[in-house]
Amino acid sequence: MMTMSAAVPQVHNGNDSDSDDSDIAFAYLDFGGVDFGEDGEEVKEESNPSKISDADKPTREEVAAANAAANAPAVVEQVANLDLNASESDATNNASDDLPTASTAQNNLGSQPDNSSLDSLTIVPDPNLVPSKADELLLDIEKERLLPHPLSGKQEPVDVAFGDDCSELNNVKSLFNLLENGQYADMLRSQIALDLFGTEIDGSDELSMVEQIKSKILAYFAAKATSESAIAKCQELELIGIASLNLFLQLNYCGPSMDRGIKPEEGEVAAHPLDGINPHGMFESLAKKENEKAPSTFVSPLPLSASTPIPEEDESAPEGDNVPSNQATETVIVPLKETNTTNYFHNAVLSELAADGEWPFQVCAAPYFLLLARSILSTLAEPTSPFRWWSSAKPSGNLVDALTGSNESSASMFAAGASHLSSTSHWSARAIVAHRRLISTRRDDDDGEACPTLWNEAERTFSRCINDFCDNETAFKDSERNAFVASAIMLEWGLAQHHFRKSGRGKASFNKALEYSKLEVEVTGADGVRTKYQTKMTAQYLVRAKPNVSEADGNDTDAKNKAHVEKQMIKHDDVSDDALLLEKIRFENADDNVHFNLSIRDQSILLALCLDVKNDNPMDGLTGMQMFAYLARVLNQHDDWMVYATGLLERAWLECERTHGRERAILQIQALADQHSNRLTLTQSTFKSVEEDSAPAQDRLRHLHGIVYPPRWDMLRDLAERYAKLGIVTSAAELFEEIELWDDVVECYRIAGKSNKAEEVVRARLAEKETPSMYAALGDITNDPKCFERSLELSHGKYYDSHVALGKYYFDKGDMKTALKHFLDGLEIKPLLPAVWFRVGTISMQLKEWDTALKAFTEVVQQEPEEGDAWANVAAIHIHRRNAAEAYPALLESLKQNRNNWRVWHSKLYTCIDLKKYDEAIQACVELINLKARRNAKEGVETLEEKCVRAIVGGTVRKYQEAREAKDEIGIDSSKRTLVRVRELLDKIESSTKIEPWFYELSAHFNDELGWEEECFNDLMKEYRTLNSAKGWEEDSVKVGKMVTLMRDISKHHKKIGTKESLTKAKFLLNGVVKKVRSAYNYTEPSKEAEELDALLLEVKQLLE
Repeated sequence: MMTMSAAVPQVHNGNDSDSDDSDIAFAYLDFGGVDFGEDGEEVKEESNPSKISDADKPTREEVAAANAAANAPAVVEQVANLDLNASESDATNNASDDLPTASTAQNNLGSQPDNSSLDSLTIVPDPNLVPSKADELLLDIEKERLLPHPLSGKQEPVDVAFGDDCSELNNVKSLFNLLENGQYADMLRSQIALDLFGTEIDGSDELSMVEQIKSKILAYFAAKATSESAIAKCQELELIGIASLNLFLQLNYCGPSMDRGIKPEEGEVAAHPLDGINPHGMFESLAKKENEKAPSTFVSPLPLSASTPIPEEDESAPEGDNVPSNQATETVIVPLKETNTTNYFHNAVLSELAADGEWPFQVCAAPYFLLLARSILSTLAEPTSPFRWWSSAKPSGNLVDALTGSNESSASMFAAGASHLSSTSHWSARAIVAHRRLISTRRDDDDGEACPTLWNEAERTFSRCINDFCDNETAFKDSERNAFVASAIMLEWGLAQHHFRKSGRGKASFNKALEYSKLEVEVTGADGVRTKYQTKMTAQYLVRAKPNVSEADGNDTDAKNKAHVEKQMIKHDDVSDDALLLEKIRFENADDNVHFNLSIRDQSILLALCLDVKNDNPMDGLTGMQMFAYLARVLNQHDDWMVYATGLLERAWLECERTHGRERAILQIQALADQHSNRLTLTQSTFKSVEEDSAPAQDRLRHLHGIVYPPRWDMLRDLAERYAKLGIVTSAAELFEEIELWDDVVECYRIAGKSNKAEEVVRARLAEKETPSMYAALGDITNDPKCFERSLELSHGKYYDSHVALGKYYFDKGDMKTALKHFLDGLEIKPLLPAVWFRVGTISMQLKEWDTALKAFTEVVQQEPEEGDAWANVAAIHIHRRNAAEAYPALLESLKQNRNNWRVWHSKLYTCIDLKKYDEAIQACVELINLKARRNAKEGVETLEEKCVRAIVGGTVRKYQEAREAKDEIGIDSSKRTLVRVRELLDKIESSTKIEPWFYELSAHFNDELGWEEECFNDLMKEYRTLNSAKGWEEDSVKVGKMVTLMRDISKHHKKIGTKESLTKAKFLLNGVVKKVRSAYNYTEPSKEAEELDALLLEVKQLLE
């Protein structure tokens, strides 16, 4: 039996200047175990040590939720056993538009960390806790004021709602008053908040910030709560969590910012409005820490920019614990200041908020408030469930004692009190969406698979909301209130799917919200004019919306507020005296110019339907016109500051694509971005416009969760991108610099011809403030690995981009082991990176770490099933391990994606021979011949090897003979069809390639085995002519041996015919061969081959006589 030795894997070494993550690392590996002869034993396949049972095979849902199971042991998967079709309807993609259920949410949880962490603690609620009369009043107020309400902001005063008979609820009443007045900082500075988070806990160094907050919550409850006050204490916690979330949203989304600028007549500086609460005293030691300064070789001492934060204030400055924010800043106005915390604390908070390896947006303001809100609200929303960690980092410490303390009943009482609250799941869901929007995934590469842990938590939390309010018609006594809350929750659930970029983007939920609202929407057309001087009426899109009258009547806004809201609009006439476009389309039919008054909730639904038009259609002129119609309908009313601002913003996005509206659109986006700040700007030129003509925070936040208004950094990024498209690249670079998108900064300066400016800018900002993203950007510019290492130090090892960058750096340097370590560290943080897994696979193959390579390429094909090169590498690894059966399905998948890779066909040829799949081996041979004919010689498509063709011919003949001996009619028919294909293959080889003697020998053998004597003789003669034409064959002992064997077969054929003519031909043929062989042995003793030829010649002569 002939065998083939294993060749060394062929992979790209990564040293090419243009190499990237798409480098093909296909390993061209031969293997033993191929039976090329007619006799002998087959080599048995080795067992695969990494093979797992079907029960252990991962689904795609588990791959998408890989970070939720970060502590589970890694398993090397067998790709050959994967069911590629079974997971096409996975829950994480296709169930997005459907209503989430508790079962689907539970299926997506993934495995949790070990039992020594907070995740393992489950609190059982006290069944004996019964709400008192005061508790029932409080729960009714919670439903009325913390859940969506058609009269939100216009309800009776809080003091009236509570009455005078519930003195035990005074703390809650005071928090409600502060909440409705927008005094969120004062709520976090209240005595309740200080009791909760005012002091540090013992052993805090061993706990994460989230664990410390949760520990504080239950410790506070154990110390302060009784069975009579449990519900009230839980309500206090919820209000603190809501205040924290609202303050984060105020600072980062809607404004107004708490940095009010300085009036010309004022110059004194007050304490920062967030001092004492960002963070609270429990993190005082962490807040005082500073980053260790980077070596001087990192950052050159460049002049600081104007945006340098002012020095920290004197610690003796009064904090104003119980002074409302609006009073504290009445006479002394704080100058613009980026933050009141150290860089170390800011980065520490961001590392806690990192989810599934994705880093939060670095320039967000006060992320501590979001962390606090997430910790409080998630604890209240799921008091009986373990806390799910949204980061891939393993929670630290044993918290069971810290949480339950010595009184286990207090924890049960907390769970019982929290379970009576109606709005915690709703507010927790809002905090989850805010958390997702903070994650800085790039919009062009976010395919909906980012942050699977957050998505699972959002799905689970919205599921409870839908079960409580959408599927429960008795949640409220008033059916209209029921419908209002149901439509609001459905609207927010649809927007959550949009923000998570799930399949369908919330379309089904938007339609469900429309159904609950009873809003009648018709998209039609009507004749009208769009420009000032247009005389001919043309067809225009028109959206007619008829509301539920009772709700619309309850949402009237006074004229003064409407005027303030409308001032946000930049009109065409404000931009140019020659503006052609009308502010509104003027329809020919007067009735089409009159509209029903819509509630703010209905306006939000129209904005969502407009968003759905964008999600469902290509961004062309027709789509833009349809979206314009929805936006025009919303902008007909000026009832809510943020809803109106969202309509203006979306209209500006559309007008940027139009010549006549582009200038107004850019100015409108700038105005909306400026209104977040209290500084004087081009579009806010007076203090009156800043202070008197804008809405307060509570009004801006009231309906923020039902619209898609972007955070400030996203708005600035969008504005910068539009500047860049218009060629205003320097201004774009300045905006990108402000939000620290350093890749875009570098690209803008490169386009502007200022390549050195990019490095100068980054170094200057690093001199002011060190962040992981800035050091990573500097590393990209300078290719200095120390920058990436510093980035990892600042991010506590969680900035995965730096791990990947270091991996690429060492890969290019040829240090494969170090590169592999960094790539694996990055993948531990963010496993859904198929390009990085591919690179890990290529390196592992070069290092001969086959288990790691198989796991890496398995991850690639699970995340990107259409990655043909990864399938090929999976097959190559199995081939190296002599696992032909495992390699076969991977080869099929690879060829399904790319049929022009000759190396894959070559490997399939060997695999099919080993598996005795001769028909497919023949197909592989044909494809290789065709590819060689189409490609040029430089591509190196190899000619079919003799041993492969021999194996196919020998195997098919043997199968035919075995079928005949067994009298297997089906086997005989199948073998005959295969033999026909073999004959066709031999003909194709003969006609398309340069033929060597072995081919005719094989063809003759094939014809002889099948009894085709004439064809056999013709092949023997062709073999003779080919061998005889070779120069000096008579001096080559191997070729002489082949000639002797050939002459024996030819003379045997002539003797079988037996005619004089036939024997004469044999005589002359033998005589010529004998003369040539003898001439090579002049003056020497003749060889055995010559003597055998003499004997054949003598035998033929005797037959002739």
